[in-house]
Amino acid sequence: MNPGAIQQHLRAPTGEELARLHSIAYVALQRLADALLQPMTLLAAVVWLLNGSFEDVAVITVVASSSYAFGSVIMPYVLSFVDDIRLVLLGASSVRAAAAAMIVVLGWRARSIEPGDFVSLLVIAILFYQVSSAINVSRNPRSTIADEDAPTSLTSRQVAGASAAIIGGLAAWQTLSNNDLGFPANAGWIIALGGMAAIASLWFQVTAPVRRVDLLYKPPVATRLEVIRVLQQPAMRRYLYVRLLFGLATLADPFLIIFGLMHMDLDIGYVGAIMLVIVLAQVTGGVVWTFFREYRGTRRSIQLAALLRLAGIALAIGVPFIADSGWYADRFDSPAVGSWAFVSVFFVLGVAQGTYIRNEQPYALRRMQDISLYPATSLLLNGTLVITAFAAFLGAAIIRASSIETLLLVAAGLALIALMSTTALHGRRRRLRRRFLEPELRGRRKPIRRRPKRRKRRR
Repeated sequence: MNPGAIQQHLRAPTGEELARLHSIAYVALQRLADALLQPMTLLAAVVWLLNGSFEDVAVITVVASSSYAFGSVIMPYVLSFVDDIRLVLLGASSVRAAAAAMIVVLGWRARSIEPGDFVSLLVIAILFYQVSSAINVSRNPRSTIADEDAPTSLTSRQVAGASAAIIGGLAAWQTLSNNDLGFPANAGWIIALGGMAAIASLWFQVTAPVRRVDLLYKPPVATRLEVIRVLQQPAMRRYLYVRLLFGLATLADPFLIIFGLMHMDLDIGYVGAIMLVIVLAQVTGGVVWTFFREYRGTRRSIQLAALLRLAGIALAIGVPFIADSGWYADRFDSPAVGSWAFVSVFFVLGVAQGTYIRNEQPYALRRMQDISLYPATSLLLNGTLVITAFAAFLGAAIIRASSIETLLLVAAGLALIALMSTTALHGRRRRLRRRFLEPELRGRRKPIRRRPKRRKRRR
């Protein structure tokens, strides 16, 4: 036996291989945690079923929706005042681990804790978990030496993340459909599993090999003049207005599951089915929007997403009324058809929400001809997300003042206005032919190789 071959087989993994492994494991576990701790489905249903208020649902939604965008806005300024960013990241990781452990304990003891205390502690745990995640967003293994093989690493992370999310959705569906456990025990197990996945993902994130230069790298800080220069561009102002309308149209999203529980008498098992459907919609949207953008452009993709949102809200309003009508009773003996139709609403809305990263961000960045303005553009985009995340509080106020049906009608009207506002966005610029350009804009004519010589025409 060749000793050299044995030594080659037993060699220690290189830094690139170890970083790639940690990166894939981190993304997969984080997607699993996100699939299990969905604030707009599971957590909203748990809070409402345990006699929580609409304001509690709004708090969880706002914190979960704005955390990463808020981290991208505030962290460059925070890190610019410290000499060693590792202390900030270590503190954020410690708080995040403690909050995730608190989520695990709450899920494990869900049956023995009083409903009011459980709701209050769950809101506090999610609050600390999401805020620490916002601070921790700057420390990401994707920016480490794993990206030396960028295409392979990115594809592996996407496949692992999508697979883990689907597994989490299936686990949530099967657990909530188990009537032997009963509520809130089955929901508690899902919350505990999500907390454990969050702790495991944090471990792979913190222990990932990182170059010293990457760890000490501070993101660029956008100045006030750069932000003003970006806002002076009409195309960017129009997009920000459209983005604000899109965000306002989501004010009813965290209350849709409550609307279904109230008017459709949904079993708790359908909450798990909705969780799985949202995960499938996110995976499907990642594929659909990528190809649709290549063939139709970002502007058409944004318009289609606005149309899907309007269709989803319209279905959410119409399905309960159809399920209660005599037409439905004459044709179907079971309410399962109407319940699954209501579940499909979340698939439509989930696909519509996936257009931001793959279409809206590229659309906004392509309007910036100056690369130095990218930090200011990113600041404005994330700041807009933070502002629109507070739309859930507006939704809770509308419910308190009127009813949840009025909230859905307002959301449908805002979705219609958002769809109409997309006509203000500019599409691709039409390319002018070379002979119509000015001489200094035509550029150098490239020679054509093996070009056949022209023959003189015979007269």
